[in-house]
Amino acid sequence: MDAQRKASRSRKRRLFRLTVGLAFSCLPIASALADAEPPARLAGAIERHYTTNALDSDHAVPDWYTLLRGSLQRQFGDADANAAFGAEFQATRHDRLAVEDDRAVALSLSAFRKLENGLEFRGTLSYRAASDGDDLTLGPLTIGMRTLKQTVAGQGQIGIDLGNATALVIEVSDSLETVGPTRFEQDALPAARLDPDTNRLQSVARVTRTFGRIALGASASALLVTVERLGSPPLGVSFRHYGLRAEAAYTGADGTTLGAAFGAELLDAAGGLYRRIRPSWQLAFARPLGHGFDLKGTYFGRYESADSDDPLASWLRRAELEGNLTLRPDLVLAAGLFRQWKDNLLFENQERSHGFYAEATYRMTPSASFVLRIDVSRTFKTVIDTRESTVDAFIGLRAKL
Repeated sequence: MDAQRKASRSRKRRLFRLTVGLAFSCLPIASALADAEPPARLAGAIERHYTTNALDSDHAVPDWYTLLRGSLQRQFGDADANAAFGAEFQATRHDRLAVEDDRAVALSLSAFRKLENGLEFRGTLSYRAASDGDDLTLGPLTIGMRTLKQTVAGQGQIGIDLGNATALVIEVSDSLETVGPTRFEQDALPAARLDPDTNRLQSVARVTRTFGRIALGASASALLVTVERLGSPPLGVSFRHYGLRAEAAYTGADGTTLGAAFGAELLDAAGGLYRRIRPSWQLAFARPLGHGFDLKGTYFGRYESADSDDPLASWLRRAELEGNLTLRPDLVLAAGLFRQWKDNLLFENQERSHGFYAEATYRMTPSASFVLRIDVSRTFKTVIDTRESTVDAFIGLRAKL
């Protein structure tokens, strides 16, 4: 336990040094900002939802809920030297199942500086706090629970113009997520920690060269994830994740875009639990078909560690297809469908999901829109043999100032 606490303190000190370093790097940029200050940008939305599966489980419970979110963005400076402040919040309130209510707030500070010798610098600091509601099912009994999660992150990026339409971008980021004890509804169970603290240190280098309408590139990435040891067996596993990719993109005169990336990824879990190299890929296209209709699609395969029910990660493949139809300048219809395959690496469970959405957006004024949308999804989990089916429909108002 002493070693675990020392490792946790070391991660926090490293993130603190990164945060302080980025903060001081913003000072010369701030001193070079122009006097002109564009107005702040405000955006907000209020939505009224009906869902057939408020618990997100194979036991479908319908409910109504209201979603409220907003954001504030303020930028100072010009295109060559600027700083920006951002704030966001989101909250949901269910009519019946208050245990599923979520609340989150996020703050960010970023700075950018472009020099005459072809160098660009960007730094970002962010903080996010979220109170997540969930449920625990024990036989016929469902107990609500709530957990506070906090994430502090720092990111630095350097862009270098190598000449001959060639650019190199180097990015380093570090984030630390701390998770408080989970508290149960009406103190039905003692508060307990159900999720470990996680530190994610990542670096990416990407070189790109442009030949007219074609861009070719290559990238290398390294991700070191350190997970606090919690529970027996542990609820999370530390690992290293490395990737190499070759990339290509094409932009046509008619607005058509094509993109492809192929490579390999190595996932190496601590303790020898898992080590394997898998191919990775991403295919994407977007094409205007005329008469206000646009079509786009993606298909990718990769390791997924940020959104996985597995203590380590999942092997994810996903295909999406979306279309947009502009009937009038103030009325846009959209629809899409997806299919997803997710294989848990340690649990050996497989998730098979598919679904679609349809949406209509009516712009009442240049800054306000009315939205009507329906989402339908179905998921089958093989090992635990459960089927989840969800229909979520909402009407909402979105506004910008």
